[in-house]
Amino acid sequence: MLGAGDTSFMDLLGWVYYLSSSLMHAVLIGAVPFLVVYLPLALAGVRNRISIPILGTLYGLLILLAVVNRFVFQIYHFHINGFVLDMLFSPGAGDIFVFSFWLYVKAVLILLCVAAAVVLTAWLARRWAQRIGRSQRFYTLILSALLLTALLSQGIHIFGAATLRTSILEADAYLPYYFPISMNSALDKWGIIDKKQIATINISESRSPLNYPLHPLQTDGQAERPNIVVIAIDSWNFRTLTPECMPNLWQFKEDNEFYANHLSSSNGTRGGIFGLFTGLSSYYWKSFEYSSLRPVLFDQLIENRYAIQLYPSATLQSPPFDRVLFKGMEGLNLGTEGSSAYERDCRLTRDFLHDLPAMATPADTAPFFAFLFYDLAHAIALPAEKNTRFTPAWDFADYSRLSNNTEPTPYFNLYRNCLYQIDSLVGMVLHELQERELLGNTIVLITGDHGQEFNENHKNYWGHAGNYTKYQIQVPLILHYPHGDPGTVHTHRTTHYDIVPTLLWLACDVTNPTADYSMGTFLGDTTARPWHIVGNDLNYAFISEDGHIIEKQGNGNVKIYDSALNLQPSYPLTPRQINDNLLLLNRFYKND
Repeated sequence: MLGAGDTSFMDLLGWVYYLSSSLMHAVLIGAVPFLVVYLPLALAGVRNRISIPILGTLYGLLILLAVVNRFVFQIYHFHINGFVLDMLFSPGAGDIFVFSFWLYVKAVLILLCVAAAVVLTAWLARRWAQRIGRSQRFYTLILSALLLTALLSQGIHIFGAATLRTSILEADAYLPYYFPISMNSALDKWGIIDKKQIATINISESRSPLNYPLHPLQTDGQAERPNIVVIAIDSWNFRTLTPECMPNLWQFKEDNEFYANHLSSSNGTRGGIFGLFTGLSSYYWKSFEYSSLRPVLFDQLIENRYAIQLYPSATLQSPPFDRVLFKGMEGLNLGTEGSSAYERDCRLTRDFLHDLPAMATPADTAPFFAFLFYDLAHAIALPAEKNTRFTPAWDFADYSRLSNNTEPTPYFNLYRNCLYQIDSLVGMVLHELQERELLGNTIVLITGDHGQEFNENHKNYWGHAGNYTKYQIQVPLILHYPHGDPGTVHTHRTTHYDIVPTLLWLACDVTNPTADYSMGTFLGDTTARPWHIVGNDLNYAFISEDGHIIEKQGNGNVKIYDSALNLQPSYPLTPRQINDNLLLLNRFYKND
């Protein structure tokens, strides 16, 4: 299977891991027909001359499926799933898969070879069984060998996860639906490794399976190099951006450019922040984590001598943004002290305001990049004296009371009170930028990592990471930049993938086509984004232009919903649509 893709990242230990894991994976999969079909038939008294051919046929089909899966992986860099089956069995499959005469001949030869291999294996197994009889020693040796192989493969993976060994960790992707063991937390607890030091491991770029960017970035060298302040609000429901709930941000929206139809790259923090700073889906998360690559945004900012600092409320080490997005960058704040989200949000605001004078003066210093990440709307917890603007409001988020029949207003009011406090903190930041006359040379971008649902679709979904409707992926986006167009409201669909191209264009004059380094385009580009990808490598979805959600679930199934999360089994989906978008999704992986 590894021959179905780029193998330049492999080394000897990686091959040992891959081969031992492949063997154990095959044993586990092969045990299913034996236990589910052959064993019940044998216990029921069915003769071997009937049960063995049935078992052999099932094994033959499994081998054939593995062969087909190899070709699928070679094209799409993932294993057989519902998208592939839809393409194969839909009426328009001929538009994508054009089979020549010789391909049919090759397929027949493969089938014959598979049948011959199954028959030969069955014959050898029978001869061996006759020769060894009931030799307990032989079976003990076989089981011992398999146990040692399993321990070897899992042990190597534990080592690979603790040392970020690319050859081991990337090999996982080549085994269909394979989930090996990692023990970094336990090893850190026992003092064997230091998780904080893992982010500093230097990984050879040649070991990466990614081709990112597709071409080196070029600039014309004319940019004014403005400062950049990115403010993200965790779990931001777009319905809260009102004059009553968020007066400071509402006014900032009125005075600058607002994108009213903006979609995050995921319904969770990991994918939302990853898409925000890479321009790519978190489908690529693991490949970034296990390579030396850093987002081109930060490479370009470093090249242009930006002073970079982070002000996160929650830690950036879980998920490990420190080693995925900010690897090799010294002196960054990776968390903020405080006993509650409210305390941490207040503290990060004070920290930024304290650092701002040094970053902003004198005028001839290098520009700065600051990322402020507020967590209060995610925690949904406030001191009682702050929980008063919107009433009635719950005293705390009691998730045990949530059901499809729960009246959302008191819970939503608690949430809105949290957003009101965030607004006051962000208002202090914006006020200070204005007082120091920095807005004339500063890009300020304010958005959320993802949305927060309050059962708006009446499907008993609360929070996030549950579905891909707009209440979990749509977030506000406010953009201020020098020479911008104040008061403009953009209604075309934009996405988190558009942010990196926009920042690189405004701050660094990058002249490459955006497709070289991003899945998006410029925020101001009104070109349609017809199939927006959200989610991660295991569970992801395409959001069509009409709002339909085409979701590939973790088990490989594909389900289609309308924008209100109603199943749409008859939604017209052509193989060409699927194929084109899957190829675009995978275009940053190296080919053979």
